[in-house]
Amino acid sequence: MTENSLPPFDFSAGLTADTLRRFFAWCASHQVTDIHLQGGAPMMVGRYGRLIKASAFRLEEAQLTKLIDEIFTPEIKAMVKSGQGVDRALQLEGDANGRYGLPRGERLRFRANFIQATAGRQELTMAVTLRLIPSQIPTLESLAIEPELFKNLLPHKGLIWVCGETGSGKSTLLAAIYQYCGRVYPDRKIVTFEDPIEYILGTPENRLPPTQSQIGRDVSSFSEGLRLALRQAPDVIGVGEIRDGETLMGAIACGQSGHLCLSTLHTHSPAETIPRAVLMFPPDRREAVAHDLLGILQVIVVQQLLRTTDGQRQAIREYLIFDDAVRQALSELNYTQWSAWINRRLKTQKARLADKAWQLYQEDRIADEELLTVMSHSEREGRKKNTL
Repeated sequence: MTENSLPPFDFSAGLTADTLRRFFAWCASHQVTDIHLQGGAPMMVGRYGRLIKASAFRLEEAQLTKLIDEIFTPEIKAMVKSGQGVDRALQLEGDANGRYGLPRGERLRFRANFIQATAGRQELTMAVTLRLIPSQIPTLESLAIEPELFKNLLPHKGLIWVCGETGSGKSTLLAAIYQYCGRVYPDRKIVTFEDPIEYILGTPENRLPPTQSQIGRDVSSFSEGLRLALRQAPDVIGVGEIRDGETLMGAIACGQSGHLCLSTLHTHSPAETIPRAVLMFPPDRREAVAHDLLGILQVIVVQQLLRTTDGQRQAIREYLIFDDAVRQALSELNYTQWSAWINRRLKTQKARLADKAWQLYQEDRIADEELLTVMSHSEREGRKKNTL
């Protein structure tokens, strides 16, 4: 079996809710990361960044809706049909009888997203994407993190931003940081606010297991979670994503009051991150917010997963550590010039994602077309010309 093929799953007994749950568990056992379901189309799965057809038949819209009602709740259908996207977590647990093909004690978790869309000839369909959340959180030490970055991931206070596109491993990196903190710094209390909860962070070895609150179930919003967090005497506060100005101001307040806050943002470089953040505010507030951020930022790390020539994926990272020298240099510039300064610094250090990808290409670990995920055609051709 190659990385682009899968043995067929047995759907001969018919497509029921339990069969679909067994299919989800089967996907997990075959290193599938994403499952795509939509009316009028075959089931598709993502494996090592490649899409693979997983069923010979097409799902009917009515059939898909019925299955979602049974596996999740009818509430989801109503929300999606009213134009609301929905995120939910799904957990499957085995038993002594091997329920869903899982042995007793084995547990699988998925993050599910539901949205209504037009897909091909299907005018309106529910599009469902499930992402497998690995049950085992990799140790921080196993992620091949650059030594300079590693030692700066758990400062006493401030803000750490883990950035990157969807599917770049941000949640996995954050979970590994939280578990490392619980293991190495057992006196630091960890609270997180997630939408939805993905990894289960607590372990039997924790002195005090992290508390994980889900948006919409336990608290109304990320900003409300941050407000409540300060009453829980935390040391480390995790925020699933900073999406608006109110949440960002809450994270800044946490950093200023002596807490460490970790969160995510969908940006593609450290140079892009602060400008993107201040756009959450009206123009007359942006300079003040930028300087507030400069005062509490500890690290911005951007991660991306590249498809490798052996059918796997490799993480590369571009990061900036906000030490005294960086703060001083930026404080002497207008905040609108920070992006250019950061980009020049990383380019001079050959520390951009493009530089990391080029090194992998020269080692024959990624294909030529994979370079285009982190650089333009012209930069790729220029680099090739310079090596001749």
